[in-house]
Amino acid sequence: MSSPSLSVLKLKDKLTKQYGEKSVMFASEIPQYEVVSSGSLALDYAIGIGGIPTNRAIEIGGEPGTGKTTLALHIVNNFLNAYPERAAVILDIENRLTADWVAAFVKDSERVIILKPDSMEKATDMYVDFVKTGEVSVVVVDSIGGAPTERVINKSAEIGDVGGNAAAVSRFARFAQTLSGKYDCATIGINQVRADMSGYNRYTTPGGKAWIHAVSLRIELKKGKDKVYDGTGDDKVQVGNTVVARIHKNSLAAPYRTTSYWFYHVPSKYGFGIDQREELSRLSMLTGVVEQRAQGSYYHPSFPEGKIRGKDNVMKFLDENAEAFEAVRRDVIASLSGGGVDGVAQTFDGDNLDDNPADGMLPQITLTDAREGDQ
Repeated sequence: MSSPSLSVLKLKDKLTKQYGEKSVMFASEIPQYEVVSSGSLALDYAIGIGGIPTNRAIEIGGEPGTGKTTLALHIVNNFLNAYPERAAVILDIENRLTADWVAAFVKDSERVIILKPDSMEKATDMYVDFVKTGEVSVVVVDSIGGAPTERVINKSAEIGDVGGNAAAVSRFARFAQTLSGKYDCATIGINQVRADMSGYNRYTTPGGKAWIHAVSLRIELKKGKDKVYDGTGDDKVQVGNTVVARIHKNSLAAPYRTTSYWFYHVPSKYGFGIDQREELSRLSMLTGVVEQRAQGSYYHPSFPEGKIRGKDNVMKFLDENAEAFEAVRRDVIASLSGGGVDGVAQTFDGDNLDDNPADGMLPQITLTDAREGDQ
């Protein structure tokens, strides 16, 4: 490969001084994205690159109660772990976050800055100011369609100011697409699903075409048919369910992949958020990282004397032993990175919202007899 001539180097230096650092570069200097886990190894696998890209805008959409914000908090925690010198920002447009909710999933919550803009225009201005510092690794916007415009606030437009909202979101989308890459900051836009008025039964979210164009990844979350219960008799309540995740747009790998995981939407004896214990146990066996041999024994170097008897005891041991959990997790990630693992993710029809091959794919866990099929 030949080196650039002196005149080309001088031109690059001149333009860099004129337009600023990170605005001018050679093709060989284009930043390569890193990935950070979403909090679900199955979802990381379905995405196709091993997790959330660090310098792109993405969407997490879905109906209420599917854990969109909680998934975003899992992601924030993992970004803070990956970039210990940088902060995270959450634009809490819907005013739903609580300190306890954030602390339940983000270990270093003091590095999370919460912003509460009262309009989409102010949300965009805040976003630009924080990202341009270079001190932020991830920004969550909750939600893209949740903020009114300045026109609505000033009562110069009706509440249903659809055109004005689309224009405000389009402005944010242009900044998100550009600044995410320039400042190596992931932008996560949470969105609600709305009815497809075209009659084609397609995945549709607020924000218009500009937002869809800006994001590199669109993840839809749906409630699965299997549910989790706690308590007995009149005190029996649903505490969670399976969640089906579907990748509708993917600029970095193949789209239209789907997977599922157990999710607890309130704190319970089974956990809170994504059931990472159950998922790791299940994936370790699907990948062969934990090997099942005769008489129900399971083998891995991190287990006591190399083996544990009974699938439930494997899950219990991983839950109680952090070092073993991390050892098995590293091996599972390495195995999944090679691809070709059956039973983790499937392909779905992107033009048909009713095509849910991942719904019902998770096995029932005997450890939790409160897990039942849809009643």
